[in-house]
Amino acid sequence: MPIKKHALNLEIPFFDVDAYRVVWHGNYPKYLEMARCALLADIGCPYSVMEKEGYFFPIVDIQVKYIKPLLFEQQVVVESWLAEWQNRLKINYIIKDRLTGEIFTKAKTTQFAVAMPAQITQYESPAFLMKAVNAWIER
Repeated sequence: MPIKKHALNLEIPFFDVDAYRVVWHGNYPKYLEMARCALLADIGCPYSVMEKEGYFFPIVDIQVKYIKPLLFEQQVVVESWLAEWQNRLKINYIIKDRLTGEIFTKAKTTQFAVAMPAQITQYESPAFLMKAVNAWIER
């Protein structure tokens, strides 16, 4: 089955760039978070649902490969997709120029389910998440 991706369009804002109009490296996780929230909402399992079900999903690992700098007012698309969801959430990302399709950034995040309020790390994804992902894939 082909990988199902979510695409989030962004324009690089002025407040994210330095004096050279280049995005500061610390802003990239914000773009990943925006894409991840949009992906999870599309799946039907945004953070509000996760919390209602009694789980938090903290980031435990993030990897970013900066290929080319993003620039002020650049039109980009952040593509995100699930690489793993059975035991943890592993999400891959590519940030591309919307006009040329050129890849500027590649990234990965990993999250574990944590049962609240006891704060117990889960090593299998909760059933509600598995159900939502499977239904999303079938759409």
